[in-house]
Amino acid sequence: MVTVDFYEREEKFYGDGKSPLELMAEKRSQLIFKQRMSVGLTQSELAVQANVTQKTVSRIERGDTKVRETTLQKVYDVLGITEEHLMVLKGHPNT
Repeated sequence: MVTVDFYEREEKFYGDGKSPLELMAEKRSQLIFKQRMSVGLTQSELAVQANVTQKTVSRIERGDTKVRETTLQKVYDVLGITEEHLMVLKGHPNT
């Protein structure tokens, strides 16, 4: 049986009370924001090109963990974020 104590220890392990999922979403949001800035798009422009709403782009960049993979893939495609970028993000460089 998993107890509350188990989850408390896990949160302490990852620091700031963030779960691995939250930490991954935070890293992903930073990558997307930086890439969007480097290609010179506003959130609205990215949303139009990715066929999502500006609100969705904002949620992604804020680190929302409840974003569909298909939605993320649309954003990745527009920004040119490759599988290699994602592997580095996960801490597993493909080298």
